[in-house]
Amino acid sequence: MQLPAINEEVPLKKIKEICECFDLPDLWKKIEKDPPSQAFSSDGCTMWPDITNGKSIYQACFLHDLKYWAGYPNEDVERLVADAQLMIDVARLRGSTKIAETMFHGVRVGGSGKLKMAFSWGFGRVL
Repeated sequence: MQLPAINEEVPLKKIKEICECFDLPDLWKKIEKDPPSQAFSSDGCTMWPDITNGKSIYQACFLHDLKYWAGYPNEDVERLVADAQLMIDVARLRGSTKIAETMFHGVRVGGSGKLKMAFSWGFGRVL
C-alpha cells in the first residue's frame, strides 16, 4: 500500500484502510470509537532521515506516528508497545538493529506526552 506523503492530511477513511492493510484492528477500533480532535498527518521520522543508506524507514515511522496521534494520556504500556514496534519495524526494513535501537531510546525520551510537543504521545488529542 502506498502511504500518504509526509505532512499530507489523512482522512479517517484512509486511516481505516491503512489499519486494515497493516493488521491494526485494535488501533482502528480505538480511532473509530473516539477519533482524535486534530487531523492526522505524519512528519515521517521526526528528527531522523526517512531514508538511510538507501533504505526507506518511512513506513515504520508513519505507523508509529499514527499510534502516537491516537494515544491517550497515561497509556504507558501502549506507548511502550508502539515504540518497541517501531524499533522492530526499523530493524526489519534496514536489516540492522543499531539505528533501530537508537531510535527506540530517542522516542522513549522525547515522545512522552508530558512534554506536549507536536510529536508527543497523544498529539492528536491534545492542543
